Amino acid sequence: IVHRDLKPGNIMLTASGAKLLDFGLAKPTAALLGAQAVSGKGSLTPSTPTLNLSALSAPLGTLTQQGTVVGTFQYMAPEVLQGQEADTRSDIFSFGCVLYEMLTARRAFEGKSQISVASAILEKEPESITMVQPMCPAALDHVVSDCLAKNPESRWQNAADLARELRWISTNSATVTRLPSDAPRGVWLERL
Repeated sequence: IVHRDLKPGNIMLTASGAKLLDFGLAKPTAALLGAQAVSGKGSLTPSTPTLNLSALSAPLGTLTQQGTVVGTFQYMAPEVLQGQEADTRSDIFSFGCVLYEMLTARRAFEGKSQISVASAILEKEPESITMVQPMCPAALDHVVSDCLAKNPESRWQNAADLARELRWISTNSATVTRLPSDAPRGVWLERL
């Protein structure tokens, strides 16, 4: 399933872990549709959103409107903004935006209107996480940067590989040491 609206407001932290909410814009992947066709169960069909360019200049308070690309502009992948079909890599981009915001307390892409946010997503790179939060492991900065790659082929290709890398970072972060205070910001070494 492609969620198509992954953002902090759709993630709830519970005693048993994080829960993803609001599947109102979700769509099945081709693999799921194929499995349903083989099994004869379900009636899900993919939808193709259309872009209403007048909605891009709307104030940030109205992030999704009927007849526009579905989702929340601050977390949309570049290909979705360009009218292409969302896939799992689009959700990985959105997840990268959420991780960036969690780690830095600022959005990866900002602007005063939807069009300026869209422009930032299409044309700008967010500031390195290690520049904003020097104590953040460089490996985590690398993971988020790969999530936020403009080209879907350059992103993590599936959530399982991304999750495996995040687990590796969480178990090995104790072996990462900050260089002395006179070293350049954001530089890390692994203990041998």
